[in-house]
Amino acid sequence: MKKYTKYLLSLMAVGITLQSCKDEDLVILPEWESAVHGYAVVNGEVTDFKRGDASVNVSFDLKWKSIDQKNTVTKIDLYVLFNESYKDIDGNNKTVKHGGDAGKLVKTFTGGDVPAENTVKTFSITQEDVYAAYSSASYDYGFGSGTVSVFANPLKPSRNATTNKFIPGDTFTLKWIFTTEDGRVFDSWSPSVCTEFPEANCQKDWTVVCAKSIEQRTGVWTIIGADDYGDGWNGASIDVVVDDVVIGTFTMADGAGPVTQTFTVPAGSTSMYFKYTKGAWDSEVIYQIKNPNGNTLANVVASDVKSNGEIKLDLCNE
Repeated sequence: MKKYTKYLLSLMAVGITLQSCKDEDLVILPEWESAVHGYAVVNGEVTDFKRGDASVNVSFDLKWKSIDQKNTVTKIDLYVLFNESYKDIDGNNKTVKHGGDAGKLVKTFTGGDVPAENTVKTFSITQEDVYAAYSSASYDYGFGSGTVSVFANPLKPSRNATTNKFIPGDTFTLKWIFTTEDGRVFDSWSPSVCTEFPEANCQKDWTVVCAKSIEQRTGVWTIIGADDYGDGWNGASIDVVVDDVVIGTFTMADGAGPVTQTFTVPAGSTSMYFKYTKGAWDSEVIYQIKNPNGNTLANVVASDVKSNGEIKLDLCNE
């Protein structure tokens, strides 16, 4: 038995010796292909289309990067997704993706129009660009009238193909596809690239507003806040900014709420906005913002995603 055990130990020792003398040049390592990704931001203060004003465009800065500096983009295709919200026959909120998940091509850059790596390409997406791509879109909204033109829908008389092509409730997404000099096409990226990679994202979203800024400011504004968990906003807050000066801040130190606070905006002010600052548990935050007429311009529930910065108001209710 001892001899057998010794024999086994000898074999193990030989195996260990052979393993330690393995030629590293013979180890097969995966050879990763080069890749590119893009990064886009809105250029300027206009972040959305304006209802009834086709002259209001959204401008973007887009640049591409080669992860290993071994590839070059030779063509950029820009696609826009157009999603429309509506209520079905039972009153349920629905969304139709008129361009599917891929969207429709609105612009292409080739040759000298393609910027060098890490160089900004500035361009605008106009309402006419989107309309040209989707002018023939149609859909069956389920009210017994069959498939109708999106731009001649009797259920939405405020939309038409001339002065009001796009209306509140419409949302848009810009996506890009890169073709590189070796013929490869990059049309999708992993979630880690989209959310975690420095200066990389996969899309930019925008919508339709009735006005670019608050037009009726004077009077008493109301913020009503609550917390879904019941322990306050955990550091989150809303600043009321008038003429670039914070005139008041709303927050909840503890409890479930609701808590109501008012802020008076004096006559003669020229600008106003509300700024959200993130806390530790933003998914629990609930709030409403009401203007001096009592109309609700923001109604944010606990499930909504909240980020630092200016709060987008529904100025159609102003």
